[in-house]
Amino acid sequence: MYLRFAIFISIFTVQVHAVENIRVIPPQSNYDASHNYFSELLQLSLDLTSEEYGAVEIVYSTQMEQGRALFELKRGREIDVYWAGTTIEREKELTPIRVPLVKGLLGFRVSLIRSDRINDFQKVKTLSQLQKMRACQGLHWPDSDILEYSGIPVKRGPIYELLFRQLDAGRCDFFPRGLHEAFSEIKARQHKYADMQLYSDLIIYYPFPMYFFVGPNDHQLASRIEKGLNRAIDNGTFLHHMKTHPVTSHLFPLDQWSNKDIIKLTNPFLAKDTPTHNARYWFLPNQ
Repeated sequence: MYLRFAIFISIFTVQVHAVENIRVIPPQSNYDASHNYFSELLQLSLDLTSEEYGAVEIVYSTQMEQGRALFELKRGREIDVYWAGTTIEREKELTPIRVPLVKGLLGFRVSLIRSDRINDFQKVKTLSQLQKMRACQGLHWPDSDILEYSGIPVKRGPIYELLFRQLDAGRCDFFPRGLHEAFSEIKARQHKYADMQLYSDLIIYYPFPMYFFVGPNDHQLASRIEKGLNRAIDNGTFLHHMKTHPVTSHLFPLDQWSNKDIIKLTNPFLAKDTPTHNARYWFLPNQ
């Protein structure tokens, strides 16, 4: 009897202390500052739903580029959650949590350029002028397709960190980055690429939300993350995360972006029912 009781207590203790692991990719490089923003936001959504679903710990899987990460996620291997810009195809193949992770600001792009090209970019005011410049972008990034659709030549590369080297070597003219990405990226690499600078007087805009994605059949995890993100919006911790995290704090106040030149592009790869005008999930720099 005592043995049975001891075994029961042992099993019960293991169950109480068991923590589910959620696998994500590690940072893309030692300078990948934005990774922490998204992993902390994911952890926030999981913490806000822990009473209903249980405790969860985020762990790193192996390093992989975006194409492979999406492939593994679709097949339920290697990773459980991935954050990426959305497309119609991705939303069909995976399960998107349709809460924009930077409130729609991913589609507002500033550019990393070489300092010797500053005069050239100061003259760019129209799409036809921008089409004379070549952009560096990731091999599987939807941004590459959007830029090419608009007639902007793109130099694609499979490895994130090497895109900065491509720009520095003059193999492209500019490297468009999200408002939340560019500042921390260039700050982290100033010692390595002394001639690289941020050009923020021109904003390239296309509607392009960043979502969390899970596997096509992982509906419970999708429901949990969506519920957690909406709770974070309701209790103010989502916006607080944006306003205080080092990657996004410089975006505020948003009216600092209202006097910039802007070139608007069409995003034909975005689902037509994307709620881009829902103020709960989206805001614009002039708001």
